[in-house]
Amino acid sequence: MNEQRVELFIKERKFSFMIPFNDYVPFKKAEKKIINLIENIEHTDEQLDEAIVYSALQLAIQNEKLITEKSEDNTESNDQMSELIKKIEIFLNQ
Repeated sequence: MNEQRVELFIKERKFSFMIPFNDYVPFKKAEKKIINLIENIEHTDEQLDEAIVYSALQLAIQNEKLITEKSEDNTESNDQMSELIKKIEIFLNQ
């Protein structure tokens, strides 16, 4: 599996992770959310470790994937609904 290195800068600290290449776009979409989430958690600098940041990273990537998937499903449903409406209109106009 191809991987991509990503970096996050949180409170003047650099966190670097390898993620699957196909997770890069969801990561970039969620990057600000990840940083805001972690910065809003009350913690000391010692408590902020890579495990917490990586967990937030994975959570945000999965969330972005679900949002994209839901959006694509809605578009597909709307297309199917439009086709069905056209068929009904054709049937009624015969």
